[in-house]
Amino acid sequence: MTEPAPIRRRRASVPALWRMGTDTPPPAGAFVALVPGADAPLIALSLPATLKGAAREDVARRQAQDRLGGGLDVRPARLGRAEDWSRVAVAERAAVLRWRAAIGTAMPRCRAILPDFLALPAASGLWTVEADRDGVRARLGPGDGFSAEHALAGRMLTLALSEARATGNAPRAVLLTGETSGAFADLFDGIDILRDASDLPADRAPAILGHDELAVDFLRDPQADADQIETRLRRVVWPAALVVIGALSWAGAQALAMRNDRVEALALQDRTLEAVRRDILPSGPILDLELQVMQAIERRRNAGGDTAAPETPLDTLRRAAPVLAGVELVTVSMAADGLSVEVRVPDFQSLDALSEALADAGIAARIAQSATDAEEGGVGATLDLEAGT
Repeated sequence: MTEPAPIRRRRASVPALWRMGTDTPPPAGAFVALVPGADAPLIALSLPATLKGAAREDVARRQAQDRLGGGLDVRPARLGRAEDWSRVAVAERAAVLRWRAAIGTAMPRCRAILPDFLALPAASGLWTVEADRDGVRARLGPGDGFSAEHALAGRMLTLALSEARATGNAPRAVLLTGETSGAFADLFDGIDILRDASDLPADRAPAILGHDELAVDFLRDPQADADQIETRLRRVVWPAALVVIGALSWAGAQALAMRNDRVEALALQDRTLEAVRRDILPSGPILDLELQVMQAIERRRNAGGDTAAPETPLDTLRRAAPVLAGVELVTVSMAADGLSVEVRVPDFQSLDALSEALADAGIAARIAQSATDAEEGGVGATLDLEAGT
């Protein structure tokens, strides 16, 4: 008798998974911290096939920041180690700093900070949908995924399945888990619905963190690491060239440069500590400067009350999701200056009603263009959405 296929993990010593924002403390051993996927979504970019390596990362980072604005951390999503990757995970820099500070003293045991949907089991030809009262997390094969509220998730799954069928990449099976996942079963008509990964054959068993997900890590900054490596390499190559000119003169110049660097570094450290003592931490020992400063800032923010931050396009989309769930949504476009959606409604009266419903939800909807659709019937319209005052 053949044993059921288990969910494969990347390796036997895969770290434990810890969802941030819960009352559960971090695990005692190595762990991966999971943050809400809606705060660190994957977005698709248009990257030339000829770009590889660091050049591809630089272009992807510029494209993402041009589209969504500055202040973002961008992580290439080389899921499955694909060289022609075209998706990146993005998160607001302030949110990334809060995640790191929240880990606190458990930081040495943390291996990575990942969007929660990347911890779902994944395999080629398999979609995984996990739904509960907190929301929906979906993994659309090894290379894609998202997290969203129930109403928005249903629309996103419908659009993704329509596109997958049009390109011949529809899943062979869908794994539904979680207490409310059954609500999505009707979306996958004609596709095998699974409730347990053991229903799959051994050669198609899904893997957790088995497709290079740990590279999509918000714990550390890969660009900063690359800059440090480049600096170290330059310091090695340059002295090697100076050896040809003269070992003694090189040694003297390097010693002088290192001495000056140490003096400048110590002076900068003294000025930094002086400013921190004066403005942020007037008393007590300073053991971890960055962590203690972040905690002090967070305490002052909480003591002074929440300050309303500008609403991002992602926030506007989440607020508009319950209203848009009742209409046919064609496309969603996000940019640094706002959010646009293309919808199809039965008539112009329905379009006016939709604008009024969005206004009631605190969202200003400007009709950029509208026209009757002779082929499909009804009215097609593009709405520019922004948070109301």
